[in-house]
Amino acid sequence: MAIIRNSLWSKYHTYIPSKQASKGIQWSLDARRSTIFFRRAGEGVLVGAGAPNTREQPQFTSERQNIQARQEASKLGDGPNTTTHTKFITNPVHPDKIVQELEDYVAIIDLDAKGPDNQYEVIRLPFIPRELEYNSESAFAAIKPMGRNNPKYHFTGAEDKLEFEIDWHAFDWGRREVIENCRKIESLSKADGYTFRPHHVKLMWGRENVLFSKHIFIVLAAPYRLTQFNKGNINANGNLESTYMLPIQAYQKISLGRITSNNLSKVEVEFVDSA
Repeated sequence: MAIIRNSLWSKYHTYIPSKQASKGIQWSLDARRSTIFFRRAGEGVLVGAGAPNTREQPQFTSERQNIQARQEASKLGDGPNTTTHTKFITNPVHPDKIVQELEDYVAIIDLDAKGPDNQYEVIRLPFIPRELEYNSESAFAAIKPMGRNNPKYHFTGAEDKLEFEIDWHAFDWGRREVIENCRKIESLSKADGYTFRPHHVKLMWGRENVLFSKHIFIVLAAPYRLTQFNKGNINANGNLESTYMLPIQAYQKISLGRITSNNLSKVEVEFVDSA
């Protein structure tokens, strides 16, 4: 960085004008402001575009208007290349009408809540699982006759498994809901002592249950992972109540095996219920 060492330069930057000189400088600044004001007034704009050191830019203005027009046209149903879909449309908004909403949910139904084929219990899941994994496994035994390049296959059986993950969350004050639900599903994978076999269950996927309407399962496995342990809560009186380090969140992986009273035919395997 260069340093200028000159007495004249220093006097120029440290000069303090007299009162008369200060008034002259102020008058010149006021005159310049007046010139700016009258110039803007002549252009019809007192603020913004009528600045003294700016000019109208018709090309920029036109391009900006084109961009705004394209943005507006890109909205659903407004553009030249878009048309209103006939099936998937948004709910109409009417101030005097209530917009309809679908209230579907997923639940595991214990078909043997009070014993084999005796009453049922609905275990509603707090959230819809993100994905379902359906494994249809068929077993074949290879029969290799003497001298054949390729064996013959004998069908020995098949098995259908449905796997998904439940996200349990405690909404109750005492934080007991998560562990109670986890163990309730776990109990379905075991026999009731020496009294009853493991319970049969159904998976209710929505109110109409189109996806698994004719499927009956047994719970093959129900491991779970507990997280977010809670020590206690402050009640309405300001006192601390213990929640015994119970979990607030749990992830339980369910493995269901399909069971049938008869050997399903091809048509029964292909069947999909109608709503």
